[in-house]
Amino acid sequence: MRYFLFFSAFVLFISIELRAQFDASVSNTLRYGNGERSLGTVNQSLKYFENLTDVRIQLPENFTAGFRLLYDIPPEVGLEFKGIRRRFFEYDGADFSARIGDFSQLYGRGLAMNLFESRGLGYDTWMDGIKAKYKNDYFNISALFGTLDFRDSIIFARNEIHKLRGGNIELTPVKNLSVGLTYIYSRSSLKLFGENKELEINIPSVYANYSFSDFTFSFDYANKETKNKSDKKISNGAAYYSAVSFNADGLGITLDYKNYFFDERDPFEKNDITRSSRMMPFQNPPIVLKEHSYTLLTRAIHEVDFNDETGLQLEIFKSLNEYTDLNINGSISSRHSFYKFDPNHFIFNKHERSDDFLPSFSEEYSPYWELFGEAVHYFDESTYMKLALARRDKIFYDEFFGGRSNHVIKSAIFALQISHSVSSLYSFEGQVEYESVYDNFNGEQKNYNNYLITLINTIESQYTFTVRYEWTNNRFDVSDRIDWITFESGLRITQANTVVASYGRERGGQVCSNGVCRYIQPFEGFRFSLLTNI
Repeated sequence: MRYFLFFSAFVLFISIELRAQFDASVSNTLRYGNGERSLGTVNQSLKYFENLTDVRIQLPENFTAGFRLLYDIPPEVGLEFKGIRRRFFEYDGADFSARIGDFSQLYGRGLAMNLFESRGLGYDTWMDGIKAKYKNDYFNISALFGTLDFRDSIIFARNEIHKLRGGNIELTPVKNLSVGLTYIYSRSSLKLFGENKELEINIPSVYANYSFSDFTFSFDYANKETKNKSDKKISNGAAYYSAVSFNADGLGITLDYKNYFFDERDPFEKNDITRSSRMMPFQNPPIVLKEHSYTLLTRAIHEVDFNDETGLQLEIFKSLNEYTDLNINGSISSRHSFYKFDPNHFIFNKHERSDDFLPSFSEEYSPYWELFGEAVHYFDESTYMKLALARRDKIFYDEFFGGRSNHVIKSAIFALQISHSVSSLYSFEGQVEYESVYDNFNGEQKNYNNYLITLINTIESQYTFTVRYEWTNNRFDVSDRIDWITFESGLRITQANTVVASYGRERGGQVCSNGVCRYIQPFEGFRFSLLTNI
């Protein structure tokens, strides 16, 4: 409670002081939880306290300063931290901009450079340094220099220090055509389980975007060379991404293609989490999969292997009439090659295919595919309904035993959502989700079902009360439970302050963002959050 009072007083004080002298904005997120995390029959107490305060001060002459005050002791996920996590000073003019301090960055589609943060996953690749950009009607040029201190403590202790420098130039030679060139150089130090690896990394990249009539074409290519100065080994990899889109009245079609082979390895090396030749954390290409909002569809999604994966995605948006919209999505991904185990010499022999630039449905290439369809119908201004159906298959090919022990997961998902505003005083939203699963590794029960019901009540656009109840007939669930229920209430105190509190059991599961996936353990207990934007 004393931390809560301190941070509340701090946010109030700093906002009053800054607003009295400059145009400033302050956003504050306070989160507290007290309960238990579980994995099977093992329970562990969990109490977390997190407070994040972002301050942004608009100064005269297009200058801006800001900082983040962070208190994560203990955090829900990630590493403990107390102090100023970020600070920056920037100038943003009509043609020229520059920033000193901490920043994110995206070049092209992210094959060479994509720095971002996902606090829910404890993933942060913002770097500290200098970046600058100049632009006019014909080109823009940018450069960066600094250090990325990347720490991944979710799966294992891994600390990477990347001293980055590079830049990007984007030309517009003719109308509707842009061509970009990117170059990233890094002197990197990897600390893995007490072992230090010194690297030099070179990543040139080229991309292009062209629009014509109702069509848009995109292409991005990057090549990565990694020199391990410790053992003098050099590894090379590359990646392609392309997309074509069509958008007209009431119809949108997009076809995405990926071909990522930054570090294709045999099963022995693929499972070596300390290897230094794989894709670096400051890279992050498109996943070429649909990211869902339905709970059961967000779990157990395919985890993209940017080092060895090719795939396609087709998405269609169609407006049937002014009341009904339709969305259809299909995607497939697979590995490029497969490896056959030679037990006599205890090695893997690579079996390549001539069409390895395309995904394969054959089990040897560990394919994943998904079909998804959603219809949204608006009955009137106060009522709408969503209906979604999905089918997905995943095969983990067993290369050690020639496919005799493949892990096969198949599922079908149905979801229905209804939202209705009774009046300006009251509205409700109900959602039902059902999943039928086949998992041949699920103990003695290969087939099971998952169910989820969510009810959200809103009163005067100020009070919310939510109930989520989930259950399964899976006797081998990792949480060692068959049902979970959570009660949540929210109150918007003012336009700038919202309080949310919840109590109950949460199932947990795999959560993914931008291709980064983490398993979040089941949680039972109390959660509280206070969101402020001033």
